[in-house]
Amino acid sequence: AQANLAQAILAQAVQQQVTPRYVRWASGVSRPMSAMAAGLLFALAVAVARASGQHPFPPLRSEEGRRLAAPALQEAASALGFKLEAVHTLGLHETGSWAHSRRLVEQGAASKPADGGRRLYSGTTRRDFVRLLLKLNVVAYTINDPYLEDELEPLVEAGDSRYGPSIKTYTEEKAKEAADMAAQWAEVLNEGNVSVAEGRLGMDAAALDSVGVHALEFSAVAVGRLLVFRGSFSFGDFENIKAWISGFILKKGTAMMKNQWVTVGGLPWTEKLQGQQNSLSFFPFESVVPPVSGWFPSFHTQILELAKKYGMDPAKVAETGYWEFTKAITESVRTSLAAGEKLTMSGHSQGGGHAALASMYLEKKYNEKHDTVTFAAVGGLCFSRDLDYTSGNMLADVDPYKMHDQVTEYVHPLDVYGYFDYDVGKVCSYGTTGLAESKARKYCEEVFG
Repeated sequence: AQANLAQAILAQAVQQQVTPRYVRWASGVSRPMSAMAAGLLFALAVAVARASGQHPFPPLRSEEGRRLAAPALQEAASALGFKLEAVHTLGLHETGSWAHSRRLVEQGAASKPADGGRRLYSGTTRRDFVRLLLKLNVVAYTINDPYLEDELEPLVEAGDSRYGPSIKTYTEEKAKEAADMAAQWAEVLNEGNVSVAEGRLGMDAAALDSVGVHALEFSAVAVGRLLVFRGSFSFGDFENIKAWISGFILKKGTAMMKNQWVTVGGLPWTEKLQGQQNSLSFFPFESVVPPVSGWFPSFHTQILELAKKYGMDPAKVAETGYWEFTKAITESVRTSLAAGEKLTMSGHSQGGGHAALASMYLEKKYNEKHDTVTFAAVGGLCFSRDLDYTSGNMLADVDPYKMHDQVTEYVHPLDVYGYFDYDVGKVCSYGTTGLAESKARKYCEEVFG
């Protein structure tokens, strides 16, 4: 049976002319077969190479991808007595390393409840709801933590693992992190249905090297539809955010961080912190940095190509970056709502900025106020009026000259990105209890000032 299944997959691969490259696909039916075939062909090539004593392959990097719907593959595997659990893709990444992605497969209709696929959300309070949104923001990232070994290992060895002092090594930290991510995925999937919100564009922006807006769409009977925008993760994300916060950092970053430390956190501004501030105060960042900064040319080229591909105005995309993509995703979810179905938007970091802007957009265009909850979000009252590196703004779509009470921001007093620019709605601080003795203070004190 295994041989028959492998033969069927390889036949499909030949038919679709699979090549040994990084395989991308939308959540359709035939393309995941190509992905599996690529994985099998690569495994066969590795086996041949090992047998011949050769090891011609560059380093391998591996990551968890988003879940896939692949009913045709499930049906083919079921006929042979198998249950399809995951799809693996393998290919040569442009950096020269092999890129491996493991994507869990949505199970068939038999595993879904009889209410049309939507499970009942088990939460009963506003706090439960906010925590569900927080979990969705966590799993929106392909990996939980981007920190490298040389950055994270000293913290863990000092007994400051986020999982407690029992974690002693970087390896243990990463293993715990992976288990934590898997557990949160399981909790989220137990609460409702999750899919990628692509704005009917077929945009795949999940990978580290991708360009585009990545968001998740969640549905459950008790809460309706939740649209969650991922924060800064990919190459494109970190390029797009430059136009939002570069000017604010250069003009107001130092003053805002001092305000966070003293006013929000209630901590003393020590001689050490003042010394750190004085050590850089002589340098004219605002006049020197902007002329030599800006979007990478490759990012600018790629977003214009995406605009043409998806029928958007390239001139608008050149001025506002990801904003046109964010609007397309938001409009797509809104128009798909059932009569009376509630829409809630959320996001973390840059994703929180996307969510807040989307909420402001729907308020201005349709006079609709949708509940929006953000975590450590970049504020949008300034950059939406005047973006850095371009002559663009978002004033035709949002109103940054008033507060928006449907938006609630949750942020730690010492979270730097959460205080870049000014929030568009209400702000709730967390982590204030015991802040003076916290690990947050211990490590943040090295960079504030």
